[in-house]
Amino acid sequence: MPASFPTSVAEFIEFHYRPELGILTGRWLRPVSARELQQSYEALAAARPTRYWLLDLHRRGPASEDDTHWVLTEFVPGLAAKLGGRVYLAFLVAAGQLSPEAQATGSPMVLDETAHVRLFTEETSALAWLNGRQHHDSA
Repeated sequence: MPASFPTSVAEFIEFHYRPELGILTGRWLRPVSARELQQSYEALAAARPTRYWLLDLHRRGPASEDDTHWVLTEFVPGLAAKLGGRVYLAFLVAAGQLSPEAQATGSPMVLDETAHVRLFTEETSALAWLNGRQHHDSA
């Protein structure tokens, strides 16, 4: 993936770092192709070196199995290596994708030495989880 990104990345994802929380937030603006998905993640990684991410998938549309595989087996481990520690990703999804129990606490997707990834339906729950991970890591 090239180091520079086309200005069109802003057409399909917006992101900003929230210094008061220490969290990088990304929100897709529309469904994206596989190439745009990869560009999105690479642009997020280049935006701010932080291990705590909140990603809103509501408007992105479903990712293919290959795209999900790329994110979880290539991108996330590479990000963890670059940042020197486990990364924490909270994905916001539609309520229909999680059981009522999982909606309350988040649904674990990945938990290994490189990443802890959970699915949430509410931003407040996702932020609380990320904040808890930050406090756990700093203890």
